[in-house]
Amino acid sequence: MIDGVKCSCVGVTADMWQSNTLLDFGIWVSETTGEVRTKRKVAKFQSLQFVISENGACSIAGSLHKYHNGNDTNYNDFAFADLQGTLQSLNSHFHIPLQTASIHSLEIGVNLELNYNPEVILRNIICHKNKPFNNLNSKGKRWGVICEYEDYAVKFYDKGHQSRISEAGRYILRYEIRLNRQRMIKPFGITTLADLQDLEKVAPLLGLLTDKLNEVVFFDFKFKGVGLSESKLLAWQRYSNPNFWQDLDKKQRYKARQRYEALREKYGCIDWAKYCINEVAKKWEELAGNKQKKGRPFPQLQKGMASTEKGTFSKLEYVLEKVACDLSKTTQKKESKKPPRYCITCGRQIDGQKRGSLFCSEKIFGKSAKACRNKDSNRRLTIKRKIKRAMEKDLMLRITYRHDNETYTDTLGANEINVTRDWLDKIVSVEPLKSEAETKKITGEKAKKYFQKISNENLKEPKNEFKKGFENSDKESHNLRD
Repeated sequence: MIDGVKCSCVGVTADMWQSNTLLDFGIWVSETTGEVRTKRKVAKFQSLQFVISENGACSIAGSLHKYHNGNDTNYNDFAFADLQGTLQSLNSHFHIPLQTASIHSLEIGVNLELNYNPEVILRNIICHKNKPFNNLNSKGKRWGVICEYEDYAVKFYDKGHQSRISEAGRYILRYEIRLNRQRMIKPFGITTLADLQDLEKVAPLLGLLTDKLNEVVFFDFKFKGVGLSESKLLAWQRYSNPNFWQDLDKKQRYKARQRYEALREKYGCIDWAKYCINEVAKKWEELAGNKQKKGRPFPQLQKGMASTEKGTFSKLEYVLEKVACDLSKTTQKKESKKPPRYCITCGRQIDGQKRGSLFCSEKIFGKSAKACRNKDSNRRLTIKRKIKRAMEKDLMLRITYRHDNETYTDTLGANEINVTRDWLDKIVSVEPLKSEAETKKITGEKAKKYFQKISNENLKEPKNEFKKGFENSDKESHNLRD
């Protein structure tokens, strides 16, 4: 939710902090001559830097989340209630008046816990508006991307990799925005640390997160352009190139974005922007509604505890970390009320997949999951082939189907049927009946049994609305489609 912050602590004097046993200030001294290079003093305590400038002004910078945890980790949830407790701690232990502590920069974001490697999403991020992302690398491995402007920066990265918890199978994608100027947060009525205690001011920051996310161009590299014409394939490939977007002005970019989204939707490509926006909104609401966890009192300070590290004298760096994603009790209760969802082919539980999924996801369960979709598709294809062969021979068909949880059987001519996906999903079986020439060969007792069988099966008439679909089909083209 809220993590990094930099603010001036108006109302705090240098003597207040220097006499505080929790802070151990250091100064920059030349190792060669022992000369004091600057009178600026810095102390570090639980990830926060406490700075006393040469003119005596006091300020803090760093991660509120890490300060809350009491260490250099911030991959657990940091809800709004936790933020309130953190701010109260700064006031009580370091005499920082929240009403006058003026914010200069702020970091907002969420952690999205995934059941697959965040690289799946990271590799599909192309650019923000028309500006390419720069890679964040560590030991030759790309673990995130960032796009920086003068007023703000947009950042995505693999929190599990950074926190070294991905080896344990915990995958977390961090999405955050660093606001470098006060003019970026003033429209929300946020100017001091006290404003961060007002949920009515903090909650609308979600709009800023989703707006910037909607400006990001995502691509689906798994789609190779099968079915596209040569010209459309060339356009599709251009959309994956950051340099293509960089050369467009605002109007050209808008039109190109419309054409790209139309192609993506037509060919069923993944809309990563929509997926991320939904997940970010859900997580933000969860953190805004979380209550502070019961247990040890906040803050976690012990008697005699002092800062273990003296301040660094390089430029203040903001630790852009993200929050770990433990499902809250509230979310668990809501999810427990939802009925479980299962693959309609193999029966495997697929609650973790996106809404509307019918089959096992290949991205989650591997290539073997593709068989579930193929099995269902092959069933419909077999039925369509039977109907097509019956059309060629002008045969009758005995069709068994389900409607409103009841099973019906009807006998129709193949040429009376207009096959659609909806009908195919309801059909249980299709049996071609013998031609008129063949039925003439049946005589005596066999003929009686054959016609009795047909009449018995047709005694149970289908619902009117279902039967109508077959009876009116001769008015439409006999198009066999999936």
